[in-house]
Amino acid sequence: MRYSITVPDREYFDKNIPCRAACPIHTECGRYVQAIGISKDEEAYLLARAPNPFAYVLGRICAHPCEDNCRRGKIDEPIAICALKRYATDRHNLGTGHDPVRKKLPPAPRRGKKIAIIGAGVCGLTCAHDLTLLGYTVEVFESAPVPGGMLYLGIPQFRLPREIIKMEVDNILAMGVTLHTRVTLGRDISFAELRSKFDSVLLATGLNKGRELNIPGAHLQGVYNGIDFLINVNLGFEINLGRRVVVVGGGNVAIDVARAAVRLVHEAVDFAEEDEDAKGLQPAFDAARMALRSGAEEVELVSLESRAQMPAWKGEVDEAEHEGIVVDNGWGPKEIVGENGVVTGLKVRRCLTVFDENGRFNPAFSDEEKIIPCDSVVLAIGQQADLSFLSSDQGVEVTPRGILKIDENLMTTSPGVFAGGDVAFGPRILVEAVANGHRAARSIHVYLSGKTAKSVLSRFRILPNWEMPRGFLTIPRQKMPALAANRRIGIAEVELGFDEEQGRAEGKRCLNCQVNTIFDGSKCILCAGCVDVCPENCLRLVDLVQVSGDARYDALIQSRYGMSAARLQAGQAGAIIKNEEKCIRCGLCAQRCPTEAITMEALEQQEREVFE
Repeated sequence: MRYSITVPDREYFDKNIPCRAACPIHTECGRYVQAIGISKDEEAYLLARAPNPFAYVLGRICAHPCEDNCRRGKIDEPIAICALKRYATDRHNLGTGHDPVRKKLPPAPRRGKKIAIIGAGVCGLTCAHDLTLLGYTVEVFESAPVPGGMLYLGIPQFRLPREIIKMEVDNILAMGVTLHTRVTLGRDISFAELRSKFDSVLLATGLNKGRELNIPGAHLQGVYNGIDFLINVNLGFEINLGRRVVVVGGGNVAIDVARAAVRLVHEAVDFAEEDEDAKGLQPAFDAARMALRSGAEEVELVSLESRAQMPAWKGEVDEAEHEGIVVDNGWGPKEIVGENGVVTGLKVRRCLTVFDENGRFNPAFSDEEKIIPCDSVVLAIGQQADLSFLSSDQGVEVTPRGILKIDENLMTTSPGVFAGGDVAFGPRILVEAVANGHRAARSIHVYLSGKTAKSVLSRFRILPNWEMPRGFLTIPRQKMPALAANRRIGIAEVELGFDEEQGRAEGKRCLNCQVNTIFDGSKCILCAGCVDVCPENCLRLVDLVQVSGDARYDALIQSRYGMSAARLQAGQAGAIIKNEEKCIRCGLCAQRCPTEAITMEALEQQEREVFE
């Protein structure tokens, strides 16, 4: 048998912590999970908050690519990393500040430069957060009556409580960021005027328009756009859907629409309290908050994709079905039917395949059709950017995809104008919007004659007598507590968060991927004791003629034996090789080694970025 091996370097050890490597903002996921497992909740919060001004939000609604890459998932189920982030934020003492570490730092000197940010969503506010820390004057312009972007306008309150959004946003505004709401670029202020008043501009307007479906009947009364529906619901405006609703789409927006349609309590938004013109209507808003409205009795979601192909998160689809929503896969809309200008049903046809042989979206249908009776149809089939504020003389180019053209530094084709988030990349997960905000802030800083230098300090720390928590392999993934289906009305948050027992148990399931088995070949006597004791069979003692590697491996053999790897003879040299994916960090190999050739060592890294 032959083995292809890698000689470890820094990149190797970085990738060996797959949760952190998968996180767009490189959160120390494993470390905060482990901290919770040993009852260090405040330490866990500080680790989760360090790269993330929206830690509370993402503890509830992150797409958690970290979990998708968690090595524990190769054994049974991945660590519930997102739920543990919420656990840490739920237990953080806000009396010490939203960001206790930076709160203790002296304020940055004022730089005398002004930056305008268009869009008060996650990307825009993250950029505002960072630029303010660097000493810039930042003003954020938002067309909606409330900040938060699609956090507020697109995500239902039963998934993300509004007080969580408000707390995160207020923390950023309290740093000195100026917010202008109800200001639409191109209507209330021109792009040219904005460019003349500010030294740089970030466009972070998102994808705030729903895509339309060009089929017969799309003009009928009772047809709604999914994004418009969610925006109106989340701003407190009443929408009468009727008794039977069909939602078209297979993504998370479609699931949110369907779940919002069955809620009973309808809450009006609090922006009236901040609007002088609306203060006289406050009693009406208060009454609306207390009022019940009739939700849809029957909600059916039709999706082109099969259940396995649906882009919506599986857990959200499961919850929708648990709430009584019918998910009907493999059907595509053909016509919206009606009488006297009003919707009476949706005609659909059987979808055979969604993508062609080249992987392009190109649905194929059979002749099988049916009509689903309904009182309203909500189309949640995608999002697009509203770039009507741009004109040809502004020098900002738009790609054929309908998003802004940018370079590697997020600058558009107009110098000093940057773009980030969905309007620059298309639909993305929220944690990527945070990463975009950080990146945009650095790029704007460099553009305005600033300098930045990043360094990473790494070291290995020996862990004597290392052992994993007792019984860690037998602890199952903890199930998120949730409201019973018959209590899921109105704005009540569905997921309730882990209790302490669950949090501690889930934290102990972590495989501690930053802990490594370090081998000292000069001490090894090739007794194979480590191989024999390994419970996962992830170690092998092999002859080097069975091994092949890259240029670094060849260089190692040349330096050790004075010849190329290809000239090695059987029996001349051996090596211990390791399958990292299977290792559970139990430390038995180090305990068994009679010469202490194996040590368990933690990789500790500190990233420093100096701005000048």
